[in-house]
Amino acid sequence: MTLRQPQTEQEIERLASALGDPTRRRVFFVVREAVAPQSKDEVAEAVGIDRRLAGFHLDKLVEESFLKAEFRRRVRGGPGAGRPPKLYSLAETEAAVALPERHYDLLAELLLRAMSEPGASPAEQLERVGFEFGRSLAAEQAAAGESPFTPTQAIAEVVRLLTRYGFAATSDGPASIKACSCPFEEMAFHDPGRVCSLDRSIWRGILSVYAPGATIGLMKARAEGDEACVAEVVTAQQ
Repeated sequence: MTLRQPQTEQEIERLASALGDPTRRRVFFVVREAVAPQSKDEVAEAVGIDRRLAGFHLDKLVEESFLKAEFRRRVRGGPGAGRPPKLYSLAETEAAVALPERHYDLLAELLLRAMSEPGASPAEQLERVGFEFGRSLAAEQAAAGESPFTPTQAIAEVVRLLTRYGFAATSDGPASIKACSCPFEEMAFHDPGRVCSLDRSIWRGILSVYAPGATIGLMKARAEGDEACVAEVVTAQQ
């Protein structure tokens, strides 16, 4: 499946701004983990911030389609009960997400780094930043390990490192990698074109250290409607 690539630097900036603020991330997770829709007063108390600031972040998350809001009473009131409170809950596109290990601070850092890359298209910026990040992770690990690696050993090392960073990866056959989770899951479902592209660039960067003659071929993404996130590893012999 071909993933839609980012078209403008403004799109990358918008994605980064949606998750780059730590208070907004905490507000989002309070609503996400709640068993019932939350008012801004409840969110403010849970996060430990002013109710007006809570309302600001909640409404921004609604604007970005991470949350939905409605004016609704929790109990039926009689005449003169006043205006019903505004309640916030997870948007439908986020409802199926249940795995907890997320690294939105890392995603924000990588997106902002891509924005600072000079003289390249947004797609090239994301590709380069993701690849270099993955390669740097693998280089640190490989320096202390044994080399060279056989194709099977290389895939095992990629799986191990991806799992350490929240992908919950497994080897899905002799030449493919399957991710059972994603450290950027909510954002991937919200904007698969950019986030899945960045993911795969990280995978390619890691693989380039353990198997310099291999690359990532066919890619499937759950955020794009596939059953699972799977990458086919193509070696030089293939």
